[in-house]
Amino acid sequence: MAAAGFVLMAQWGLTTVREPIANLALFTGGLGFGPALAPVNAALLAFTDDDVHGVASAFVVVSRMVGMLVGISALTTIGLRQYYAEQGVIPPAREVCDGKSRCKEFSDLLRVAGIAREHTVFYGAAVCAVVAAVLALVLFRTATATPLSTRDALSIH
Repeated sequence: MAAAGFVLMAQWGLTTVREPIANLALFTGGLGFGPALAPVNAALLAFTDDDVHGVASAFVVVSRMVGMLVGISALTTIGLRQYYAEQGVIPPAREVCDGKSRCKEFSDLLRVAGIAREHTVFYGAAVCAVVAAVLALVLFRTATATPLSTRDALSIH
């Protein structure tokens, strides 16, 4: 669902953010990404000693944040490359604006190049989400869950 949300965001145009339909992409992405966070922490806590739960949980949070920072840095770099490629084919402002140094038409061309950058970032994020899902399915295919009653899960050991 996170990948689907990113693909929907990659379809956005210049004014989509102002339209209610933009919420569908955000909701879909959030519904795909959000519920994946708690089970990772729960699995880690289930397999670590009680006296290291705080450190282990903090390690998961730090790992997740570092992964997101590396990911957004890589996607931004790729997106900026696309932006500069799009911007490189835009004629000079004086040609577009009848001799003036700036006009609405030229600004719109720059915005379109910016949207192309965002499309690249969102498509890249969708690919990353699919790769992560496939890796999870392959790597954890033999993992077994330890049955635990709600009473035991909520009690302090």
